[in-house]
Amino acid sequence: MVDNMNILLCFDTNYNIQAEVTMTSLLNNTRNKVNFYIIHDDPQTFTEMSVRLKKRENTKSVNIYKFEKREEVTFPNFDESHMTEATYYRLFIGDYLPKDIDNIMYIDPDIICVNNFDLLFKTTFEILNRSDFVLSARTEHYEKLKSETAERLELTKNKYFNAGVTFINYQKWLKENYTEELTKRMNYLGDRVMWYDQDVLNSFLNGMYNELPSQLNFTDVFLPISEVKQEAVLYHYWGKKKPWTMKGILFYGESFYQQIYRDLNDNKYHIVHRYKRDSILHFLKFILSLKIFTMKHPIKFISSFYKSFKS
Repeated sequence: MVDNMNILLCFDTNYNIQAEVTMTSLLNNTRNKVNFYIIHDDPQTFTEMSVRLKKRENTKSVNIYKFEKREEVTFPNFDESHMTEATYYRLFIGDYLPKDIDNIMYIDPDIICVNNFDLLFKTTFEILNRSDFVLSARTEHYEKLKSETAERLELTKNKYFNAGVTFINYQKWLKENYTEELTKRMNYLGDRVMWYDQDVLNSFLNGMYNELPSQLNFTDVFLPISEVKQEAVLYHYWGKKKPWTMKGILFYGESFYQQIYRDLNDNKYHIVHRYKRDSILHFLKFILSLKIFTMKHPIKFISSFYKSFKS
């Protein structure tokens, strides 16, 4: 069993709530002590949540570093409103994390841990550390990598991974100067970057990574909860259908996220609106489908929805 787990999250103020839910889900599903490392745009805004997390018995530490953007760096492609520059922070871990860390798991703050991950955490790092690779990630299982993607990112291998969860051999990262090399790659790609840091990592590694078990980055949001519990460990709400949006709440898996949020916030629901008109339409659809009556706290949900428009 691993005595201590090192876990990395990179986010900004927009994702404070989601990150606390992610971190809480991890603490709920491990018997080990956890060191959290956070790279953030404004650490003071996460103080209250950090205090709550530190009170958990299996939290060993919560370490927060303020991200300082390098003058020579330009982050490409922010047409999608649900993404911010924080998606690139993880490329710069060499500038922030202590140099004595051996291994660290990076996780996006839109992922929920739904089962114990102690054994998979241990064995995944054992396999990675025996390999020549710096990181492990889950390959996107396209039938064939689109030629456009391969050409755009200069990929010669027929592999492309989802970067939502990555297991990192940090000593190799430092030894091979990954932060500098990835920065150069990002600047070189420029406007060819579509999927942010994920594109940069894939272009630089070009298929040279260890395969991550699918349970550790499970992305099928349409499966019923009972099946997810059987197949997933880290459940990834990828794309735009997040479980704190009205559209996302219509999917089965939202309950994993909302249950933890309710446990932390007096049974309230977390609801964020990208477009309020769309939220109203999805809310009406939710009511008319009668799915609201399957909720444990329908009155709290309606109240949370109403208050979310006033906040």
